[in-house]
Amino acid sequence: MKESIFIFLSCLLCLTINRFQNSKSDLHFLDPDNRIVSLDNHHAPIDTSYAFSKNFVANVKSQIRLDRITEDSLSRLFANLLTEKIIPHWLGTPWSFEGHTSVPRSGEIACGYFVSTTLKDMGFNLDRYKFAQQLPIHEAKTLAQGKPLLEINSNSKDERITILKDKLKEGIYFLGFDQNHVGYIQKKNSDLFVIHSNYIGGEGVVIERIEDSQVFSYYSRIYIADISRNRALLTKWVRNEVVQVVTE
Repeated sequence: MKESIFIFLSCLLCLTINRFQNSKSDLHFLDPDNRIVSLDNHHAPIDTSYAFSKNFVANVKSQIRLDRITEDSLSRLFANLLTEKIIPHWLGTPWSFEGHTSVPRSGEIACGYFVSTTLKDMGFNLDRYKFAQQLPIHEAKTLAQGKPLLEINSNSKDERITILKDKLKEGIYFLGFDQNHVGYIQKKNSDLFVIHSNYIGGEGVVIERIEDSQVFSYYSRIYIADISRNRALLTKWVRNEVVQVVTE
């Protein structure tokens, strides 16, 4: 009898999740305590535990059915999880050239390790050490998964910003600066934000408007790789497939 009830409840739960994933409005999933939450307008519950946040992300990822979620919904879901559940914990973590801590605000983190560690903690099957040791162009190609990169080479900061605002859709992207620096760029409500471990003064992990970013103003050549709108990459994320690091 108990077994029959359990099977019935499990089936009901699956039907509920599938119904929510088929919705084109809010994204609803179960949190680790089996509470239904929206990751669209209200994001995930706020907490102070990084372990809980990583568990939350893993729990949501395990419920995704690629054949039942639209590309736009998957993009919004991934961007929300990364920017609302993972990255906020890292804000204020100091930068150092050799920094590779895996614990937010404990130790130091270099720019490449900030990207590789946050992607790893999002659930990517990725060698965070090997990835972080590559040139920005190779890191961009690793995440692009064959999708064309957006390369911009202009001495004008305003021109670079104009091109980005014109070319990028809402979402989260990898941002590589020539041969020296990496981070993320997010487009949200038509505004652009640079998210990176800032080496200037060893400031560390920050989110800053692109117009105010001193680092962005230093580099004329940048590489952009789509992350949240890259179906091939997100398919590997959902299926836990290895993301091979490009080294040349």
